[in-house]
Amino acid sequence: PGKTICLRADMDALPIEEKTGALYASLIPGKMHACGHDGHVTIGLGLAKLISEYKEEMAGTIKLIFQPAEEGVRGARAMVAKGIVDDVDYMFGGHIGFKATKSDSLVCLTGGFLATTKLDASFKGESSHAGAAPERGRNALLAAAASCIALHSISRHGQGASRINVGVLQAGTGRNVLPDVGLIKMETRGANTEINEFMVTEARRMIKASADMYNVDVTVSEAGGAPACVADHELGAEIKALAEACGQYGQVVDYMDLGGSEDCSYFMERVQQNGGRAAYLMYGTEIAAGHHNSCFDFDEKCLYKAVAMLTELAIAYTNK
Repeated sequence: PGKTICLRADMDALPIEEKTGALYASLIPGKMHACGHDGHVTIGLGLAKLISEYKEEMAGTIKLIFQPAEEGVRGARAMVAKGIVDDVDYMFGGHIGFKATKSDSLVCLTGGFLATTKLDASFKGESSHAGAAPERGRNALLAAAASCIALHSISRHGQGASRINVGVLQAGTGRNVLPDVGLIKMETRGANTEINEFMVTEARRMIKASADMYNVDVTVSEAGGAPACVADHELGAEIKALAEACGQYGQVVDYMDLGGSEDCSYFMERVQQNGGRAAYLMYGTEIAAGHHNSCFDFDEKCLYKAVAMLTELAIAYTNK
């Protein structure tokens, strides 16, 4: 008997060369935990240990999700499609740091999740000799470059926040070869799903127009995405009351905007659609540099506090 609760930890690293100089720095060239996901995995493992030690105080069912591919927002959607949270009554996600950069602090509820779509556009033209026969080629590099400029000219949306970014541009094969291949990797974001869809529609239009202008072919594929998410302020207030009663943290903050995207929103959205409740917390810590920076590091003291707090949530909400 009892409720089913789910606690999720994301676990992927980033394609960044670590420069922290720490004893525990990455051993894999060009890859590091620059967002604290190694800490999230540690919290999940610590939570599993404490749950097993305090299980007599709990009821119901506890699910722990260790999720790959949050970076690029690709992992959660596939797991949700498998139905693993369809029976969940309470869903909890969380993140080290981000906007909670004061040690010994807890943010009980996070909102402001931006809907996002990640797109790859592959341009295919025709190569030719750049000196002897440039007129015979179809320049995919220029089409890709033109699309980058066009994409950043898309109007912002009047009904809420909207974002667009081209993060990768690759094109061409040689100095004296008219480029026949080009690739861009980009993303859109919106304060809600409708705004994000506006940005995606406009992005596809701009990419197609740029390809047509240079008479090249283009294929656009979706590489990932995440929905916006509705914050449950009543649940946030419950978590705050529990956190204050437990006395784990010197500062307890009721709410804060994320201002970014997180595919935990897929889990949260599905649980809410099925009548359950969901919240996303932030575990306060000082950080050596910003997230996704090669010098990123955090204060490990935030780990045991997060484990203790989440164990209290497991006790409280399995017995609801």
